Amino acid sequence: MAENKSSMKSLRAYEKIRDMILSGVKRPGTRLILSELEDELGIGRGPIREALMRLDRSGLVKNIPYKGAVVATPPTLKEILHIYDLRVDLEVKLALEAMAHLTEADYDALESLLDTMETLPKNRYNYDRQFHSHIYEASQLPHLVAIAQNLILSVESVLNIYRWDADMCQQFNREHRAVLEALKAGNRDAVRDNLAQNIKNGLDIINETYSKMVRIP
Repeated sequence: MAENKSSMKSLRAYEKIRDMILSGVKRPGTRLILSELEDELGIGRGPIREALMRLDRSGLVKNIPYKGAVVATPPTLKEILHIYDLRVDLEVKLALEAMAHLTEADYDALESLLDTMETLPKNRYNYDRQFHSHIYEASQLPHLVAIAQNLILSVESVLNIYRWDADMCQQFNREHRAVLEALKAGNRDAVRDNLAQNIKNGLDIINETYSKMVRIP
């Protein structure tokens, strides 16, 4: 029982720190000091240490000797272009596999997530990530899902450093709606085309973000 409680605290710490990084609250290069995180999260050091180790494995955090945990520097633009090529290929495959397993309950959950995204909430990126994850997890290919999630995490810190404007959010919402309708209709070509377009359009945000962060090579 105590072990389960500790695991839950570690998971909660992981999710909160992850979301602070992805939303831009914790910027690249920021030191993640245990005592400060304790105060911010209201969680003890043990679970926070475990969360930081997990974040290190995901690539969002780097544990540097004599310095501690630091928010990782985002990938270069060249690397991100390769990541997006991999994402399109892998995520489309997962979505097509998921079509045979999605249930009415899954579609209800996806509708609910999309309804929330269409209200343009402050933490919209979190619902966006859940929308994609829910589809991919239905593929019943957990190892490939884990790879896809790591690829997504590696670029989301860049995607969310700057707030998206309303027009951009609405565009992504329309793309998600098209993906969902294609899944419901069992239209594999439409799922492939709409999901690939949705993923590729994230590169526009990447380009804008990098123009503000670093000199593009």
